[in-house]
Amino acid sequence: MSLKHRFSSFQSSLGTLFSSLPLTPNQITFSALFFALIGLYFALQLSALFSLLFFILAGAADAIDGAVARARKSATAHGAYIDGMVDRLVEFCLILSLSFFALPHFIIPIALSLLLILFFGSCMTSFATAYASHRKVADARKIASQPGILARAERLILLFASLALVPFCPSCASALLFIGACLSLLTFAQRFAHYSK
Repeated sequence: MSLKHRFSSFQSSLGTLFSSLPLTPNQITFSALFFALIGLYFALQLSALFSLLFFILAGAADAIDGAVARARKSATAHGAYIDGMVDRLVEFCLILSLSFFALPHFIIPIALSLLLILFFGSCMTSFATAYASHRKVADARKIASQPGILARAERLILLFASLALVPFCPSCASALLFIGACLSLLTFAQRFAHYSK
């Protein structure tokens, strides 16, 4: 069984488990942003582990919202749009949070690593897909088969790991963010090449 299929099965289980919550899927989606803003607040206080805790809660809310919508058979294109927009705002808050810590440079300035992850990882990989769809150079099958060494889930894991390392090994956090910057560039290049064919 593939990792993607296992995650899909896990999400279905989550949807069933949390479908009795007295919240709409969109309310769960917006709770992710609420948790992310609390995570950002703790980063401003230079409390990396409390910040990480709230970003993990934001990630959990993101995993639950769509699953609950599907379990309740109330999934809509409008809800998916809101989910995608909130996902990017949460990721921005996470990347911004990492910028508040005095991390040492690793090969390039840490601010540049974060900027590359934000621009090429969070923004341009999504834009490459959305623009290919908008310009009708890709159908659903081509979009489903798009490559991406550092897709959103992997990118979030890398950012969570970096934040977890901040209080214990700042240089390790910096090295991981540099790797994230390189993989973000590579992922964008993969998507660009995929849709340029």
